Amino acid sequence: MVGRGVSFRAAAIRSVAWNAGGNVSRQLLQVGTLLVMARLLSPSEFGLYAIVMIFVSFFQVLGSLGTAQVVVHLDELGQTVLATVFWLSIATNAVIAVLLFVGAWPLAWFFEQESLRPVLQLMSAAFIIGGLIFVQKALLEREMQFRRLATIETLSFGIGAAAGIVAALRGAGVFSLVVMTLVNDTVLALGLWATSRWRPTFEFSAKELSRILAYTSSLTGFNIINLFARQADTFLIGKFLGSTMLGVYDIGYRIMLYPLDSVSRVAVRVAFPIFSRLKAENIRFKNGYVKTIRLISMISFPVMAGLWAVSDSLIIVTLGDQWVRLPPLLRILAPVGAIQSIVTTLGVIYTAKGSTGKMLRIGSVNAIVSVASFLIGLPFGIEGVARSYAVANVVMLYPNLRYAWTQIGLGVGEGMRSLWSATWASVVMAASVYWLGIELVGWGWRPEVALLCQVVTGVVVYGAIALATFRDLIVSVASGLRER
Repeated sequence: MVGRGVSFRAAAIRSVAWNAGGNVSRQLLQVGTLLVMARLLSPSEFGLYAIVMIFVSFFQVLGSLGTAQVVVHLDELGQTVLATVFWLSIATNAVIAVLLFVGAWPLAWFFEQESLRPVLQLMSAAFIIGGLIFVQKALLEREMQFRRLATIETLSFGIGAAAGIVAALRGAGVFSLVVMTLVNDTVLALGLWATSRWRPTFEFSAKELSRILAYTSSLTGFNIINLFARQADTFLIGKFLGSTMLGVYDIGYRIMLYPLDSVSRVAVRVAFPIFSRLKAENIRFKNGYVKTIRLISMISFPVMAGLWAVSDSLIIVTLGDQWVRLPPLLRILAPVGAIQSIVTTLGVIYTAKGSTGKMLRIGSVNAIVSVASFLIGLPFGIEGVARSYAVANVVMLYPNLRYAWTQIGLGVGEGMRSLWSATWASVVMAASVYWLGIELVGWGWRPEVALLCQVVTGVVVYGAIALATFRDLIVSVASGLRER
């Protein structure tokens, strides 16, 4: 709870700061782990794991049933509601674990990958662990205990990453990625239960279940459709282009998502409990949302622009020659990441407003457009899939923004103008860094030195522009962190 001596704005900013700090720490760990694993494992092994995650991700959506959002969204939350959510989660995830274990045989046959079966069966254990996590984690988010949550999540990921690297060094291959996931989930569950004061009672209310499902049915439907659209490319590449090409595509997509996870999802995670309290106050909701997307664009746009500019030297230096097909892919996906860093925030409007039915409808349209783009691009290889996906994101940008922003009285033109400063500053920075890279390569500089010079130049150029352009936002955030 926010104390009396602490303003709501200051509490929100400090929540963002703690959540951001935890996410940055985890993203740095993830990047470091990826660099190590990419040298220990082959693209084919990463591709095999990507196929596994198609089905694990799908079942995770089913297993959650939107219960975390319910816990955060409801104004009144009693023990009966929490117990009902908890036992529903336990039962659902237990059934899913059995389905995934048994379904491993036909899935391995379909993808013509016999080695897929034991990996899927081992990953089914993640759902037994996952059922214990949802309520405890959602309660911490509801209470805005992001400092505690960030500590637990960072520690659990670090231990999981260490276990995965050790397994890879001992020759476990793709199973090392499974070990990483299972150890991470286990430590996370233990940490959440050790720090949470809530414990389930043996209660289950059909009435509360009906109320829960009334909120979550459309949300779960949207999540399934959204996941289907996001995983369709992985499914098609894995089936028709093979695990090696899928491994390259998967790593490119992950690199694109790391900045997105570090910025947009931090903001969304904190914004949901905040905006849920403002759902009836459109002016405050709109002002807070615009400030949120400005802050996101200030960070995510230059990161994606920088990724586009340094992709060649970045991959050569960090991952090596076996990933030589990655740079062209990253140059296509980087602008997509910039677009998605804003589109990702739209979900908080639907969930905070309770308009999950609208979210389901627009999500269905997005899914159709995305899957169609994957099918169009598939004959042209992984780069063709990425290009088609980029076009689909541009085509759907205006409808997505208008459909969501109308609910808080924000016009598309007004919202886009708030993002203009970050856009032009990022373009100027990227052009400078890209030109510098070409010059340094022409002079015969080593890739490591060229990359370092590009990164330093990008930070200096964008930092100078940001201090002049975003001074008001920087001062606002800094004052919120100091406020008591």
